[in-house]
Amino acid sequence: MALTNGTETTISTRLLSRIIVGLIAVWSALAGLVLVGFEGAASGALGVGILDRAGQRLIGVHLLVLVPVYLLIALRPDRYRGLLWLPLAAQLAASLTISYNILAGDTDVEDGLLAVAVGAIFVCLLGFVWVTEQRAAARQRMEADLGADEQEQPGRGPNGYQAT
Repeated sequence: MALTNGTETTISTRLLSRIIVGLIAVWSALAGLVLVGFEGAASGALGVGILDRAGQRLIGVHLLVLVPVYLLIALRPDRYRGLLWLPLAAQLAASLTISYNILAGDTDVEDGLLAVAVGAIFVCLLGFVWVTEQRAAARQRMEADLGADEQEQPGRGPNGYQAT
């Protein structure tokens, strides 16, 4: 038998979205800095099988360019709500592309596994939080509509018929 004290801790989906996008920004910044500035085992694992140094720098620069956009989305979600798809799409595209290269044999598993795993985790987290947020918003609209209907027609049931 589980004992509970009746208190619940909740966190808003909007805050969770901000945290996840912030983590994606941190991941992109670290990966970009490693790819641009460092050679060796870490850049090999983050370089996902790209063997030439110029290609790794190119990917690193692109990741670094996305970091300020991710930070804007995380810090001002109401203003940049329309851009929430960008971190989701970027992580999904990277995970699918690297997964395909691993399956095709163009990339070694140990070179691509880290990027695929991190990208997939971020896609699942952000997707789940986004779907949950949409469901919560739809539930609030439905409850508001039902409440407005009851105020307009007191004594009537949810279908507008006289309650008995």
